[in-house]
Amino acid sequence: MLQHATFSVPARKEGYAVDDSARALVFAIPASRLWPDRRLQDIPRRLLSFLLLMQEDDGRMHNFMDFSRRIVDESASGDHMGRAVWAAGKVLSSNVPPGQKASARLLFDRALPWLVSSTWPRTKAYACLGVAERLRAEPDDSNLKLNLKKMADSLVETYRRNKVQGWNWFEEAITYDNARLSQALFAAYTCLKDETYLKIAAESLEFLSRVTEMKDTFVPVGNQGWYMRGSDRPMYDQQPIEAGSMVEAAVLARDVTGSESYARTARIALGWFFGLNTKSVTVYDESNGACYDGINPSGLNQNQGAESTLAYLLAVEALLSKEVRD
Repeated sequence: MLQHATFSVPARKEGYAVDDSARALVFAIPASRLWPDRRLQDIPRRLLSFLLLMQEDDGRMHNFMDFSRRIVDESASGDHMGRAVWAAGKVLSSNVPPGQKASARLLFDRALPWLVSSTWPRTKAYACLGVAERLRAEPDDSNLKLNLKKMADSLVETYRRNKVQGWNWFEEAITYDNARLSQALFAAYTCLKDETYLKIAAESLEFLSRVTEMKDTFVPVGNQGWYMRGSDRPMYDQQPIEAGSMVEAAVLARDVTGSESYARTARIALGWFFGLNTKSVTVYDESNGACYDGINPSGLNQNQGAESTLAYLLAVEALLSKEVRD
């Protein structure tokens, strides 16, 4: 899973990242069920092997490896490790072979203490999603519930500290992968049934939806400066990760609450990939199944990196899994 591409050609010199391999594993687990194909069956094992390679014995993880397979950064406990725990939780709630589950449990157990003590909201949000996944398979594990509560309570405190009138958000800025914060609290609610989680998840996702919807069009906050509270929001560059995570969060919110308003939110966000955006450009490339890296003031960013394609695939998987459940 190479990180980047030059147009549609993989940019091998830029190597690999735990971030993308973890996202790919989150997708690959349900994908092998939704699209039975022998080519998909071995992908989880290979991705899990890479994640284990990138983890130190103390639990922290490196994020980057170059194409010659040299690890090129120091180990840390950032967002990439939260995503790895999310992926490991997905493995543990699946029907993969026992050996793969044992490996995922090892990665998960070594990493989780670092994530519980993290001060980064998204790191904790990804970890919450991973713990919630694991609790699907191990619903009576009181230690998992305790750790999920600690992280969800931390997100609640972060939200309360930053919320002011007209700004129902977890931080002073809306930056990247934003809907994951609300999604994490919806997931925590499904396991712990704390009404506070449900209230803040719904309140924050509604606020994010208002900020990112204009005339029935999804308009994610651009990454050229982000959206600082009290300032103008940047329109560009818009990134697929925002549309994809909004779809996933809205699908989970619909499952939890039964409100059809979330189904509308999911449809509008998914439409961004298919031309329902401020530039009327198609971000999903049907010719090869990839996605362009976003929308800038002049139109499409013509590169097709892993994060962008995986954002689309995860969004589609979430919608299709909902249809299967329904």
